[in-house]
Amino acid sequence: MKKLISGPYGVLLTPFKDNKVDFVNLKKELDYVNDDGIKGFVLNGSTSEFINISIDEQIEIIKFVSLNKAKNKEMIVGASASNAVDSIKIAEKAYEYGAKALLVCPPYYFKYTESEKEKYYLDIANNSKVPLILYNIPFFTQEIELSLVDKLFKHPNIIGIKDSSANMKRIMHLLSKYKHTNKIILTGTDDILVPALAAGVDGSFTALSIIYPHKISKLYELMDKGLIKEALEVQMSFMEDLRIADSMTFPFGYKRLMEKASNIDFKDKEIN
Repeated sequence: MKKLISGPYGVLLTPFKDNKVDFVNLKKELDYVNDDGIKGFVLNGSTSEFINISIDEQIEIIKFVSLNKAKNKEMIVGASASNAVDSIKIAEKAYEYGAKALLVCPPYYFKYTESEKEKYYLDIANNSKVPLILYNIPFFTQEIELSLVDKLFKHPNIIGIKDSSANMKRIMHLLSKYKHTNKIILTGTDDILVPALAAGVDGSFTALSIIYPHKISKLYELMDKGLIKEALEVQMSFMEDLRIADSMTFPFGYKRLMEKASNIDFKDKEIN
């Protein structure tokens, strides 16, 4: 069954200058991967530091990427906010600028019940002209319970889930239910990319697809050919880099890897 979204997508890292989005270096980042084999870009995701970017700046990024990306690259827009009203505002601009889908994590900071999270997602899905992908990222907000996934997947405008839990047990349960449906199951964890693809996930939204687009594209090519041993060699070639990145405050370690790979200056937003 052909899925609406499949393959590797890169989560854009956000360069800053004087605590504002640095669009000069963002253009260099797009140029760095525009000619490579990844399917497209994820904007305003966790590694993009959406939490440190105002909604107006997020909308500026959406417009900028839509105008500067290669025509064959798809655009997934992060529309996460602590309330549905702001997510819907982002969704409207995502539609205006041609986004393929939205990526939305659960509301954060406060602890919400499952029914409250369900209402949050349904409010967005009912008011968005762009299909919605659930974003399970328990490191930074509450987990989307598997029982809640089942409820939300009944909505026609909720098309899949990106699971960044790094929990293969959970991913296997998602695949056992939805692999042979039109719902999309994605991983957000480079560390388990080969096992997740071997199990049947449809693709990935990860930082390394931006930092090492050649390696990730090659890994997918090998997996498509059934060459799992060779794909594992590619996987192992970046595991040390992931350990280094994860030893730093997220996502600064990934920015340091990107600077080394691309020679682009990715200044961090200061915490004053």
